[in-house]
Amino acid sequence: MRRQDGRVVLAAMVLAVTGVGLFGCGPGGRTSQKKQQLLAQPPANPCTGTGQNVALTPTVPLQFSSFGAQLGADCMAWQTFIALNWAADPNNPGHPNPNAPASAFGTPGDTSPKVWESYLEASAVFNPVSQTGALWKAARPAVKQLSRTSKFGMVDLSLSDIGQAGDGKWLTSQAGGLTYYEVRINQDEFEFITTNVFSGSDLTTYAGQAACAGQAGQAGKGGFNLPGGGGASGATLDVDCMGNPKIYGQNQGAIEIKASWIALPADHSLDYRYKTAVAQITDPFGHVSQVTVGLVGLHILHKTPGAPQFVWATFEQIDNSPDEGGAGGFTAPTLPANPNQKPRSAYAFFNPNCTAASDPTYNCVHNQLPGTPCDASGQPAGCDPYTAPMQVTRIVPVDTNANSVTGYVWSLLPSQSVFNYYRLANVMWPNSPMAVAPQSTIPLPTGDITPPDNAGRVANTTLETYQQTQNSCMDCHKFASIAQTGQRTVMKIAGKNVSKVRPVAKSGANATYASDYSFIFASETVK
Repeated sequence: MRRQDGRVVLAAMVLAVTGVGLFGCGPGGRTSQKKQQLLAQPPANPCTGTGQNVALTPTVPLQFSSFGAQLGADCMAWQTFIALNWAADPNNPGHPNPNAPASAFGTPGDTSPKVWESYLEASAVFNPVSQTGALWKAARPAVKQLSRTSKFGMVDLSLSDIGQAGDGKWLTSQAGGLTYYEVRINQDEFEFITTNVFSGSDLTTYAGQAACAGQAGQAGKGGFNLPGGGGASGATLDVDCMGNPKIYGQNQGAIEIKASWIALPADHSLDYRYKTAVAQITDPFGHVSQVTVGLVGLHILHKTPGAPQFVWATFEQIDNSPDEGGAGGFTAPTLPANPNQKPRSAYAFFNPNCTAASDPTYNCVHNQLPGTPCDASGQPAGCDPYTAPMQVTRIVPVDTNANSVTGYVWSLLPSQSVFNYYRLANVMWPNSPMAVAPQSTIPLPTGDITPPDNAGRVANTTLETYQQTQNSCMDCHKFASIAQTGQRTVMKIAGKNVSKVRPVAKSGANATYASDYSFIFASETVK
């Protein structure tokens, strides 16, 4: 069986990774491994019969069906990952480059934007000085700008009815560098935000969001309801806030991206195993530097017909961390076999040889929530420095369904592709999809989000590091509300005055309008 790049596929089904370090050789050494690989058969396509095909093409799935249950959701997630990590068309933001061959998918050292990186950063859309009408077609910066040290930026979700205490905290790698985050939205969501206008106010404003959310709509459609796209048929299924039929962007449905990055070694020695970008990072003290960053985590949120509660997929770089082993121990993660992976003996966010002397800040405690950050002079007393490395472990191991799809996708990739080092962690999807009605308030319906919490909470170790035993996606996002005046306060963090958002989220008789499971409206609105 030959792949598109002409090489023979040699891969095995899901195997446990054991041995020395992170990807060390087990008994028998490399010679034995090579023999096993030569004798192994290519993995069967686990997506057959699920209605969700996976191929090395830039095709975004446009319809969700639970026919294949969790396996179908996993297949859809991987196809979306492939499509969104295709090279972007430099002349058409949000679209794949029609001249990019499959053989170039994941070329090491390629820092050119991928499709999702040509989406707009949420903060740029909500910037009061942006000319939102022409913003989508504007040239994207050549260098990525990163300053968020939390996936929610400076939003504080430590509300009793959300139970999301801990967001707004930071994550430091074993190299002593901060993890930086970005949030991007696709053209469909951008156009919904900027073309629904009330008395001169679009949905980047408090007034516009309130006006949209208060609309009664028509025939059960309208209000603050992000586009879901036209489905596989390309039909006109979306509406504006008033309930009038409308097509937004590419008619793919709203897509939100949350990505996490770390600075890579300046000698580029690890570029071969990371999706990279050139970034200008601004640390919490205002210091600016330009570095090569590597992608460590990626959330893909996609609203489609069949999934009005969105499909919530999350991916990680395989070097991030080990699995929790109990009693302070750890175990190497179970990974599909991949003969194209080169071994590496270190985790990005875990030191297996940690001691109290080497970690005076967190004392080697796994997934320890940081406290008050130190300012530039190391104050106040008892503060936690941003440079102190953290011991991160995965609490809920990746299941066999996700691993089987990951193993199959790896068998499709070019041998040198950096995406050989990325895995699907999990996908959440609505088992009983429920339409979001006009004038909806929080909490929004979960649609029997699957897998349920009692099956093990869904979390990305770089995006929900401290929430792995507490909340899954919908536990929080069902409380996402529109922005409201008075929710911004000024606080001193690390010696600097910063604007911090505390969303006013009330349920019951005084419930606030919902923003269709998206927190970007509460976190980004400034006018």
